[in-house]
Amino acid sequence: MPDRLNDDQFIQRRMLLAAVLSAVVMGAYMFLVPRPEAPPVPDTAPAPAAPAAGAESERADAPPTPAPSIAPPPEGEAIEAGSERTVTVETETFSVEFTNRGAAVRSWKLKEYKDARGEPLDLVHRQGAARHGNPFRLVLPGGDSILGADEALFSVNSGPPVRRAPETVVFEFAKDGLLIRKSFEFEAEGYLVRVETEVAEGGRPQRHLIAWGGGFGDTAQAGNSAFSQVFYHDAGEIERVAASDAEDEKVARSGYYLFAGLEDLFFAAAAIPEAGADLSIEAGAVEIEPANGEAGDLQTYAAAAFGGAPSNRLRFYVGPKSRDALSSVDGLGRALPRIVDFGFFAFIAEPLFLMLRWVYGSVVANWGWSIVVVTIVINTVLFPLKYKSTKSMRKMQQLQPLVKQINNRYKGVSMRDPRKSKQNEELQALYKKYKVNPMGGCLPILLQMPFFFAFYKLLTVAIEMRQAEWLWVSDLSNPETLAIRVLPLAMVATQFWSQALTPTPTADAMQARMMKFMPLLFGFIFYQFQAGLVLYWLTSNCVGIGQQLLLNRLPQEKLQLDTGRPRGKRRKRRR
Repeated sequence: MPDRLNDDQFIQRRMLLAAVLSAVVMGAYMFLVPRPEAPPVPDTAPAPAAPAAGAESERADAPPTPAPSIAPPPEGEAIEAGSERTVTVETETFSVEFTNRGAAVRSWKLKEYKDARGEPLDLVHRQGAARHGNPFRLVLPGGDSILGADEALFSVNSGPPVRRAPETVVFEFAKDGLLIRKSFEFEAEGYLVRVETEVAEGGRPQRHLIAWGGGFGDTAQAGNSAFSQVFYHDAGEIERVAASDAEDEKVARSGYYLFAGLEDLFFAAAAIPEAGADLSIEAGAVEIEPANGEAGDLQTYAAAAFGGAPSNRLRFYVGPKSRDALSSVDGLGRALPRIVDFGFFAFIAEPLFLMLRWVYGSVVANWGWSIVVVTIVINTVLFPLKYKSTKSMRKMQQLQPLVKQINNRYKGVSMRDPRKSKQNEELQALYKKYKVNPMGGCLPILLQMPFFFAFYKLLTVAIEMRQAEWLWVSDLSNPETLAIRVLPLAMVATQFWSQALTPTPTADAMQARMMKFMPLLFGFIFYQFQAGLVLYWLTSNCVGIGQQLLLNRLPQEKLQLDTGRPRGKRRKRRR
């Protein structure tokens, strides 16, 4: 900082710096949110951890896992199908298509959620599954295939090709000493499936895991791969392993976890063991082409396998990361919804989400208008602070002549000069005398920052915002799809207007010119943000303009300034 910089300029530039940093932080936030680092992969499988206190009380009551019940078929008798066939199970909320080749899942479509083409969303990535294996295939600890299992043609229990839930589909295969059984029990409603698997080789039970390794979720969602990760509930906390943390080497975990699963931005597949049962997890990563992406544009997605026992008995939740749906899972109504991560500002984001839901359900049945209503409420609540900030800026304007007098007396004084502290003392005494806060002008934007971050996280993870429409906006959770995005441009225009109405607490022409560029900086950053977030900030600007017009009409407090001869200035002696 130059030695000749006076204190008033220093304070005002701090204000400018605070505003600029606020804009930069907003732009960097979604790229620099830290991810929890995965602990190193152990050389050997870790010993099961003791159950956390109270952990079993959150699980559904169930007896301890029984011993494997596999009984080999009569000597020399094989169990297998003569040809490949498919079986589809329809429930109220989803449909699953199985192939008896490997007894695995070919598609898992959610009826209430649509893909980019308007079709029921398939959580299975077809190309990824063809390359890395279909979901619910069985693998050995470490990820190797069970020899012959993936190509085996399983026998299927009797029934039509398309079945209605409640329904149980049972697959069996026995040949050359290998015996595998899989059972899938579907309920009519909800997103739960009970899965049982058993494997034996040469008459000996074989430890194995249930894998989903070819890509999971809505890969057409913009930026979805950044949210592809494995999660597990350990000692009351949700731990996560990002796909990037498992690219080079698998990450293995084992313990008495309430649940573990695979997720993307809006959907999850969670494995829920029986009470008191140990659960092994193996997290990996695969490269796939996102749906609707360009050929050869590979992105990294998480892959996972769960189980680890010779006989696995798990409940699987496969569906949306909707807090209502997650709360309906028996025994996990409090823990499972926590996979919806509202981040550091959850204490603001969660109440905001509840407000939005109430407005959506009780006032306007549209999420965009709900954002508008909630933003108006927030700015109304913050109006007293805006009023106080405006008063402070007006006082600061009136004090500029006295501030200039003080600065002129110390003109040319170096920042290292002891007299500089005297200048600061005089300025602080001036501010104290007239009850002025020189940083008061930054208060409105600083107050909005926590709400900005909370709204950003809410719009990122709340599935209710996915494909939510508002006027010309087709999806509030994504940027506008117009060639020229209207909301960011309107936001810049309203920010210029708001800036023109707001008192400027400094007479420094250079700083005033620099502040005029702030709306352009904000517009550049917001151009890439979700339409819902830009709508929030635009609405906040519009409400702020109305409030400022009102404040400008109110009587202004006139300071009675002491403009007498400045103290400390000596008179010349007459000779």
